Amino acid sequence: MELVPAEYRPECRDRVWEDRPRGHHFCFALIQLFVLLVLRAPTTIRGASGALCFFVRMLPQSPDASPSANCGSNWLLRLGLYELSRPLEQADDWVWIVDHSIHVGNVKCLLIVGCRLSVWRSQKRQLTHQDLNVLALEPAETSKSDVVLAELEKVTSRTGVPRQILSDGASDLKRAIKDFQLQHVDTVNSYDIKHKIALILKRELEHDSSWSDFIQRATSVRSQLVHDPLTYLSPPTLRHKARYMNLAELVQWAQKVRRFLDQPIPPDDQPISLGKLNLTLGWLRQFDEPVARWASLLRTAEVILEYTRAEGYHDRAVEKLALRLVPVTTTLAAQRMAEALLPFIAQESAAAKPGERLLASSEVIESLIGKGKRLEARSGRAGFTKVALALAAAVVEPTPTFIDRAFQAIKTADVVRWVKQKLGMSLPAKRQAALNRSKPEQNLGQLALPFIN
Repeated sequence: MELVPAEYRPECRDRVWEDRPRGHHFCFALIQLFVLLVLRAPTTIRGASGALCFFVRMLPQSPDASPSANCGSNWLLRLGLYELSRPLEQADDWVWIVDHSIHVGNVKCLLIVGCRLSVWRSQKRQLTHQDLNVLALEPAETSKSDVVLAELEKVTSRTGVPRQILSDGASDLKRAIKDFQLQHVDTVNSYDIKHKIALILKRELEHDSSWSDFIQRATSVRSQLVHDPLTYLSPPTLRHKARYMNLAELVQWAQKVRRFLDQPIPPDDQPISLGKLNLTLGWLRQFDEPVARWASLLRTAEVILEYTRAEGYHDRAVEKLALRLVPVTTTLAAQRMAEALLPFIAQESAAAKPGERLLASSEVIESLIGKGKRLEARSGRAGFTKVALALAAAVVEPTPTFIDRAFQAIKTADVVRWVKQKLGMSLPAKRQAALNRSKPEQNLGQLALPFIN
């Protein structure tokens, strides 16, 4: 496989600005720019269209026009649908990563991505979006295990039976994967290491009275410092669904502010009221020991994550991790975490064959879902819309060859058909149809209402 596609070689680079997909007005370079601006910059679809209005004036072969937002959106959707339907190599070393993304009401989108274990091992690093293939993107109003199972069976037609399925252990996914294993006994069902770490951290913090006290004080201080000259010392905003990331941010904040309390050097040479500083933040001194304990938990978690992201589950994973954990498990809490995680890793690794490494982290699908949500939000609409297809486009490398194949295989009519079949009427369309169906009333926004004292 070529490391540098022929289209990107120096002798061919100028040609990219001239060549166009068959039957298209715009050149490959403009299509690539638009796609990359939306998916990786990131900007909005309208923003990318506006930016290209200026870019085209500086191109070697200046086009006579730039793509509209609708045109560029159509490119993204066609690329996404091609990624969802294009032929893939059948092999016995595929790993599937499965997750659900919740949007509006009870509507969920089942996302299945995959890669070859052999390809992942050759990279010797954590997976990125471009290492993935999107195997299924299925919106549904129910996430029952039989629905998930049916989709898993469908995906086998694209990759063959997978060697491993990795998930966060959600009940609907767990049951479906177990049922899938009944028919495909060589498939391993693995649990994501980061979710396991999060559960153990949650258990540690729930039994730690210092943590709840610390959270209350930090929340109170944040509100106190909103309009205060010391606002630059405010704690970070807490995120309710960020698992243990609140812990990492709060520990870092506490450590930095604690150093500032010992050496209160103002950033802008303006005098600081030491009395106000100690009254507002002096309580942090009481948490020196808990913060050190929480920091040791984070170091332990990070060592385990760093290793398993790159090395996965395998027959020597526990042995190698135990050695790496010795320098960081300096507190009883960290030792408890290690004692809980090492048997779990041993259990997950037992499914690996000698010399085989199984994927341990599903973080890549979580970040991909996050990108999909940002794309939906930037489209300015609520719920699932056709923009969901752009999530599938987010994993592709938009080379001229890929673009040309996609545009020859997928037409706009195919996108319209997929949207109608999978999504039906969008929430904005339902709202418009419902509200416009009623008898038009007087425009209340134009009424001159009397002033009432």
